[in-house]
Amino acid sequence: MAGKGEEENASKTCTWMEEGQRCAKEGKHEKAIQYFDQAIQENPKSADAWLAKCNELKEVGHYAEALECYSTALKINPKSCQAWIAKGNTLVKLQRQDEALECFGVAKKVRK
Repeated sequence: MAGKGEEENASKTCTWMEEGQRCAKEGKHEKAIQYFDQAIQENPKSADAWLAKCNELKEVGHYAEALECYSTALKINPKSCQAWIAKGNTLVKLQRQDEALECFGVAKKVRK
């Protein structure tokens, strides 16, 4: 049973995620990253928050930081096909095709 503090954190995380997603849709990527950071601060084990932050980092060209972020998201949820594909796409941007192919291979395996 979740305590009141956990419920408040979940609510705050949801609010930060919604604000981050709104900013992302409006093209305000740096602001979206700030909101996703707040969601992560409230719930560091939220793979969704990490993944959202990763995607925004990639949007603004912070590929190395995005890769670190994807690694964190995948530690939380190693079966996230979406995270494996996004990490692979980021590696392609960095011209690291062999590593990207490995990520795409894992994505294919976890999707089954």
